[in-house]
Amino acid sequence: MCSKPSIYHVVSLTGITLSMLFSASSVDAHGLHDVLHQVEHHAPQLHTASARADASDAGVRVIKSQYWGHAETFATTTHYNNKRLVNPISYPQTLTASSFDQNTYGFGAAYTLPIDIDGRITAQVHAQEQLSQAAHQSAAQTRLSVFAQTVQLYRGLQRLEGIKQAHLAHLKALQDHQKVTQASVRVGRVAAVELLRIEAEIQSVEGLLAGVKGDEIRLRAALGALMNQAMFAEVVEPLKVQPETKDFLEHQDTWLKHRPDLLAAQSVNRAENENLKRAKDEWLPALSLRAETMHQKGYQANGATTWSVNAQLTWQVWDGGRRSANSDRAQANREVARQQYQSTWNQAKAELLSAEAGWQAASEQYEAATYGLKAATETERIQSDRFHHGRISAVDLIDAEAALARARADETTALASWWLADDQLYLAEGNAPSAYSKSGEQ
Repeated sequence: MCSKPSIYHVVSLTGITLSMLFSASSVDAHGLHDVLHQVEHHAPQLHTASARADASDAGVRVIKSQYWGHAETFATTTHYNNKRLVNPISYPQTLTASSFDQNTYGFGAAYTLPIDIDGRITAQVHAQEQLSQAAHQSAAQTRLSVFAQTVQLYRGLQRLEGIKQAHLAHLKALQDHQKVTQASVRVGRVAAVELLRIEAEIQSVEGLLAGVKGDEIRLRAALGALMNQAMFAEVVEPLKVQPETKDFLEHQDTWLKHRPDLLAAQSVNRAENENLKRAKDEWLPALSLRAETMHQKGYQANGATTWSVNAQLTWQVWDGGRRSANSDRAQANREVARQQYQSTWNQAKAELLSAEAGWQAASEQYEAATYGLKAATETERIQSDRFHHGRISAVDLIDAEAALARARADETTALASWWLADDQLYLAEGNAPSAYSKSGEQ
């Protein structure tokens, strides 16, 4: 009896094909360090967040321009239906037949300068500056969020690579047993049922490899989307080293000072304080200066150039409750911002405590998986020795080999989970994963 062509060769051929197809685009990137930097440069989400921050910076310049007022030029034309001035303030002593031109035109320029005695412009500027800072911090938080997705996907690929290698090693051992058992069945040394058991085990492992391949394609597609590519096709090496040990009590006093979401919430809170101040300043008088010059003449009469300078002081005494409503709205918005900051701080603290607990749990799980791998390796060694001395059959040996394959998969899964917990700990503190600043980092 013989099984269908092994998926071992199919998987190997697929990997070689992908490497050949994408070697030109992936030759410069190796490891999570380069992947994070590629995501940072190409992720559409980060470009969007950066553009929002730039727009907010421009908003600051727009409001600051109010300090300088505005200048304008103008041209006028007037057409009367009578040659004489209607309703003069005082009648001249001598009035000719056509003292005034019924058709006149004029042109000139004017400059208006607001005097910020009520502080409205200053409050607007301060509020927009805080919102601009919040936009930049939000962009930084978006960057960390994209990094979180990146490490989740990349660590998943590393986990699958380790599992795949464990299954492939198990499959190769099963295929070797299959050849030996086939020869033994032909000479009548073992029953055919043992061969059926081995072939069933081969089919099971091939099914597991097919599932791993499907999961790998899904993760590669998602990671490629973050990198603004059709597919992430670079070779991912399985994990071999462990994360560095952590002292969780070392930086307790500054554990949340670098989180961009907290800094953004603080800036929004300060901006709402300025908006409330601006709403209250609307009750104060407003002052502006205006200078104007104009040349005006008629189509049939000589004209003259005039200029004027005036100061205007206005103080609204009644507005139908608009200023009171604006103050109430600003007060409510400030309370919303204050509560949102408190909620963000609580969430950040919970995430950091959870990340610390997750890191410790992942390290302990890895230790347990390592111990299990050592035990499975020793068991397989003993059973293999007994098999070679003819004390057990191949069917008995494949049970030990299957247990060893599971232990290898558990060990690589635990190590990938530990590294992911390490990445999440950095992110919870408001920092990029350690691989971002360390080339060659696992």
